[in-house]
Amino acid sequence: MPEQLDPAVAENLASGAMRYLPLRPGNKILRTKRQLQECLVTIAQEAYAMGFLSGQKEHFSSLVLSGAAQRPAWMDIRLDNLSGLASHGVRLRPVVLRSLIGAGYHQLGDLCWASDHELRKLF
Repeated sequence: MPEQLDPAVAENLASGAMRYLPLRPGNKILRTKRQLQECLVTIAQEAYAMGFLSGQKEHFSSLVLSGAAQRPAWMDIRLDNLSGLASHGVRLRPVVLRSLIGAGYHQLGDLCWASDHELRKLF
């Protein structure tokens, strides 16, 4: 199953949503129809990604629980352990680390099920 919604399907969803918008002359939208459609496509992609991650979490969560035999070692690296991150080639800016830790993420494994949308909301 792909992690991203097929662009043609996203376009189709956005076009369908556009048909149901009450766009009357009195209601102002300060964007072109194309910009609005692009926004709806982005929303469809993000909703799909969030659903995909939820499904993955439900399916694989038992494999990556703390202490599970199959759990990869990188998942247990603490975000405040700069040398541990560097040993796996992970470099994060200090402001990103502060945001992640402040939001309750403490290990790299905590980020497995975080969607782009959730991570963008942090800063």
